[in-house]
Amino acid sequence: MEFKKVAICVLAIAAMGCSTLQVSSDYAPGTDFSKYKSFTIKRGEAGQYQIAADRLMNALENALKARGLASVPEGGDLNVFMHITLGKDTQLNTTGYGYGGWGGWRWGGGMQTTTVQQIPTGTLVVDLVDAKSKTAVWRGIAKDEIKTSATPEERTQHANDAAAQLFANFPPKAAK
Repeated sequence: MEFKKVAICVLAIAAMGCSTLQVSSDYAPGTDFSKYKSFTIKRGEAGQYQIAADRLMNALENALKARGLASVPEGGDLNVFMHITLGKDTQLNTTGYGYGGWGGWRWGGGMQTTTVQQIPTGTLVVDLVDAKSKTAVWRGIAKDEIKTSATPEERTQHANDAAAQLFANFPPKAAK
């Protein structure tokens, strides 16, 4: 039983090390984020990505609630807008073997093979807009590889993790 626990911990740490999630954020300098107590999610057109959009909206709502903001159907201090784009990153994989010198003699040779792989990616852009002034006060961007073999449960967990990381430093410390 102890071996099983250790194996699970090792796999969890390895999975974290393999994460391709990239997050960044920006905010309007001078914004007093302490005045924001609630938010309203504004839905846009999700098109063919409706299931993913719903999953991400729930994840964003949970992440903002965890930061102390209340979700309200209308009239929040902040309006939350979400944008999803799909793309592909190019990955070059080079493998090879070779042999070198022996003693004072130098000779060599070998072979290398490079393959090109297209990796599907998704980018989530979240804008927080002051509801009264109608100005953007914060933007977060999360980009990651899309795991095409993931189960719906794994996709939900990944969305929750990505949203939590996106809002990990919200509100910005310099803006308090």
